[in-house]
Amino acid sequence: MNDQADGKRYVPCMNGSGKDQIWWGYFTDDEVNKLTFDGYLGFGQATSIDAAICIPAGHPIAGGGTIKAVRFWLGDNLSNINSDVTLWISNDLPDNISKAAYTQTIARSSLSMRLNEIELTTPYRIKNDWCFIGYSFSINGPSFPIMGGGEDAEYSLYYRYTGSNWLDFYGEGYGKLAMQVLLDGVVLRSNSATPSDFGTHYVLKGTEANVPVEIINFGKEPINSISYTISTNGNVSEEKQIKLNGLKFNNSTKVNIPFPADNEAMRYDKKLTITKVNGVANEASKNSSSGSLITLSEKSTPTPVVEEFTGTWCGWCTIGYDGMEKTKETFGDQVVLIAVHNKDPMEISDYNPVSKWVSSYPNSLINRSIEAYPSAGTLNTYINQCLRDLTVGEVKAVAAWADDAKTAIEIETETKFFYTDYDGRYGIAFVLIEDGMTGTGSGWAQTNYLSGNRNYANSYPFWYNSPSSVTGVKFNHVAVAAWEIAAGVDGSVSYDITAGDIQKFSYKVNINSKNIIQDKSKIKIAALLIDRASGGAIINACETAILDYDPSAIEGIHASDIKETERYTLDGRKVNAPFPGLNIIKMSDGSIRKVIVK
Repeated sequence: MNDQADGKRYVPCMNGSGKDQIWWGYFTDDEVNKLTFDGYLGFGQATSIDAAICIPAGHPIAGGGTIKAVRFWLGDNLSNINSDVTLWISNDLPDNISKAAYTQTIARSSLSMRLNEIELTTPYRIKNDWCFIGYSFSINGPSFPIMGGGEDAEYSLYYRYTGSNWLDFYGEGYGKLAMQVLLDGVVLRSNSATPSDFGTHYVLKGTEANVPVEIINFGKEPINSISYTISTNGNVSEEKQIKLNGLKFNNSTKVNIPFPADNEAMRYDKKLTITKVNGVANEASKNSSSGSLITLSEKSTPTPVVEEFTGTWCGWCTIGYDGMEKTKETFGDQVVLIAVHNKDPMEISDYNPVSKWVSSYPNSLINRSIEAYPSAGTLNTYINQCLRDLTVGEVKAVAAWADDAKTAIEIETETKFFYTDYDGRYGIAFVLIEDGMTGTGSGWAQTNYLSGNRNYANSYPFWYNSPSSVTGVKFNHVAVAAWEIAAGVDGSVSYDITAGDIQKFSYKVNINSKNIIQDKSKIKIAALLIDRASGGAIINACETAILDYDPSAIEGIHASDIKETERYTLDGRKVNAPFPGLNIIKMSDGSIRKVIVK
């Protein structure tokens, strides 16, 4: 069956048993109507391709239903597909497609551009088990026939090509696979709304946070309003109502739910329950969701971190080079920039634990919570967003050479949190960054795909007017060494944190083995405050130059006619005696000295 879509999400058809037959999928008809069919997902060379969605066990609609047909959409250019398509269903993501629980061959000659609607030879009963539905084919050259888009949704896009493991693209910005299934024997309620879990959010004392919660309509009736309560430690708030604009069946929308701050600066677990839909009792089997709200005692200034993943072999990485330089011009010291090189003379193994998180180049991670193409415009948008965000803490650092030969660096940090917690979730990672790196040997020439490409003549004039291989490039923001880059150094932040308290930490790094360093006068240290519980997200950072070696940093100020008049700590507090960490000292001749006191 290769009919074009009729634009309707579903027409419930009673099958005589009080159950419905519906077309269902994560990809909605509204999103189908926005497809451009000019290429979305595929591969840049000959390969086999597998794409799938998943219906998790116990799904409120599909669980217990029977799949009778499958729809999927392909792009307008199918010329590079050189095999039949295998439609398959499995209880897991199969290593070998031929061993899936159900397979059906679709002749290459019967494929249609845009909608392909396939009736199963044998209907497949889901039985409330995990159910993956996918299709597979091969291409003989660069081709991007798989259609999809919209916002990411869990279970909505799995992908694999020859030689790769299965990739779950949830959270990667690829949206959803354009696929739907015809379900028979499902039971639909009339007024049913299910909220998704909403993670961790921050709120200042005395205010409220608008927490975006995804609401899914699993009922026949469009949703015009929901009523909800919020539970904190068993205490339930009064019921409140929010209006919606006729949310249709199986569609979702993000609704900003106001969560008031709690009285104490701490983390509180929250439970959101949708009690009513359209003014009547919510019929959803799952009517609640959970998350956390951290009440903060004060607001700090966040310093976003951009980790750009690049390489001189990567012809499109000139866009990232340009993006980083323009970001530095725009934001200056408001942002920490780190260029992480791959397979060229500036590559370091210290960064491997984070580099493995990205699968394409050029690429960037912003605070390790946003993956973005590192063009100047994209980085600008996300950095401005991060600068407005609340953060749970801040870190300050000072560094000094530990010897005249500059073989080691002493680092002192001061970390301050704005809430109280006892779960030991944080750590500080350190990165050594060098500017102006250059070379003439193998691997130093930057490949340039923008050369002579008119699409980039106005936005990237330097690279447009440069040859396809550019020598003499000076590479800035290069990570030349890193310590515990993924999770932070053990002990750098204590297990117990108290709102307003300052934690101090001393760390000495040896750089004798860091042979990649070219000019020690052009390096600096970045300290990254890592949230270990979130998988390594960066919650704040700072960057500092490296002070000259000064024996007085250990031995104190030598006696002379020039006397100390005032002494301050890193955070500006005046002290009357040497204090562990960085001391800023005003001398009687008007000079200022900075020393690290052990």
